Amino acid sequence: MNIELAKNVAAETVKKAGKVLMDNFNKVTNVSFKGRSDIVTEIDLASEKVILESIKTNFPDHSILSEEHGLINNGEKYIWITDPIDGTINYYHGAAPFRVGLCLLEDKKPIIAAIYNPIKDHLYFAEKGKGATLNGERIAVNKNFELKNSVVMTHLSSKKEARVRTILALESIFNKSMHMRMFGSGLAAMTYVASGKFDVFLNVQTNPWDILPGALLIEEAGGTITDIKGEKVGYDTISVLATNGNVHDQMLRLLEDI
Repeated sequence: MNIELAKNVAAETVKKAGKVLMDNFNKVTNVSFKGRSDIVTEIDLASEKVILESIKTNFPDHSILSEEHGLINNGEKYIWITDPIDGTINYYHGAAPFRVGLCLLEDKKPIIAAIYNPIKDHLYFAEKGKGATLNGERIAVNKNFELKNSVVMTHLSSKKEARVRTILALESIFNKSMHMRMFGSGLAAMTYVASGKFDVFLNVQTNPWDILPGALLIEEAGGTITDIKGEKVGYDTISVLATNGNVHDQMLRLLEDI
């Protein structure tokens, strides 16, 4: 497998998808509901089409798992995972943040990740063992060691069980941290951790396309990422705790009962 080609395809593809988003920003006309607060727009599908076509053209023998299309199964050796708009509700309302996420897994482990912020033309990129960058410049998590000085980001799920579990944990987390934020885009939150802006992101129930592009970015930026029980993140992981590493154990203790 040509790793240099894969890196170029990942970076160029998220930017092409991001252009679709910006060309149609504040112009969404069609929306459907996968759940009461889980929507998909025609721009999600247009962005996804750009991504799928790019991967199929360059790597026709690779599998692809996408939020809207599902799994195109060509085996488990190489799998691309993508979210064409992470933060669709924000995008639908003409607001930020939102991201395009894409990563390549080898034997179900991320080896390349690209996350694009089209509003600011910010490309976050990571290659396994090679570090994390923002528009080509190295980035790193912050050096805060105290949860009391940390900003914790989270997400309230459209699924009641996951939402209730999160709400039950919020009071203790709020009391132990500086403050909390909800941005409506897990990949955006993980770029904030990876670039040192904030300290923690957690989501008690989510999907691989909302985790894995950010997982490699966090690791390569020097942070720590597990599920909410402290287990290693993988292809089948459905929860995420991403931190600067220094406050990870403190957060895990607060999540023991959720």
